[in-house]
Amino acid sequence: MDRSSAPSGALGTPPALATVSRGGFSVTVEPPPLRARLAAQTVIEDLLDQRVVPTRSPLARLLGRSPLHGESLAVFHGAKDDISVAAALARIPAGWKVFHSLPVGKARSEIGHLVVGPNGVFTVTMRNARGQNIWVFKRLLLVAGRSVSYLRDAELEAERATRVLRKRMPQHHAVRPVIALVNPREVVIREKPSEVKVLNSRHLNAWLVRQPPVLNDRELVEIMTIVDDPKTWGAAPQVNAQEVMARFAALDGDVSISRRRRLWWTSWATVLVIAMVGVEAVVVLNVVTAMLADIGMQHPAGL
Repeated sequence: MDRSSAPSGALGTPPALATVSRGGFSVTVEPPPLRARLAAQTVIEDLLDQRVVPTRSPLARLLGRSPLHGESLAVFHGAKDDISVAAALARIPAGWKVFHSLPVGKARSEIGHLVVGPNGVFTVTMRNARGQNIWVFKRLLLVAGRSVSYLRDAELEAERATRVLRKRMPQHHAVRPVIALVNPREVVIREKPSEVKVLNSRHLNAWLVRQPPVLNDRELVEIMTIVDDPKTWGAAPQVNAQEVMARFAALDGDVSISRRRRLWWTSWATVLVIAMVGVEAVVVLNVVTAMLADIGMQHPAGL
């Protein structure tokens, strides 16, 4: 997923890795470089689990029943938003490197996006704010008037990344947290948070490159190499990222086809109802006309 550039000689093409089959995926015998991971990869792997995406009957497919529902559908849309943020980060200028879905801790926790460049190291947390008004205060963030823990969550993610990197590079600068809001209606900054940058995801790259430089070329190469090393994150053998994305693309296609089929059936049902109402209206009109005709015949001077 990472299509950004790095200083010359920093990181090359990921080496070919021996794989074995496990749970429907090809699994590497040794952990691959972290730059090979895709946006939302851990979330997508869990989403593709057959216990989350059950098999549908042919009739259910014909009628447009979605392969996802409830919480799994929300996770699906969240993963797509994460991928859109990653696509935007891929357009960051040369000299930067973007890593996605970095595994940290237990319970399949991950850092969504880690951006490394001459201006520092940043965690980027994606938040879906589609059509919502966002109000930002020093220690508080409101989404449509509701308080959420986004600021504290972003701070904790950056602190976790800082601890991991300082184990390998003790003098490393603190990682800076950023919250990227996807498609908000409006973002109102009442007070700037002391630690976290909150912005519309469309402005992410421009803001990153405007920050003052803090790393020289040697430090930048060292940090990129450390971040790319699976040992830094204690990463276990990983499934093949391209297989994950191929299956997710197939799931995305199924969701889209199901939505179109539901719209088709809904449209025809609407036409049928209108037609039935129309027939009933004609019958009623004929009855009323006949009644009025009878009244007119019985009372010639009535109307």
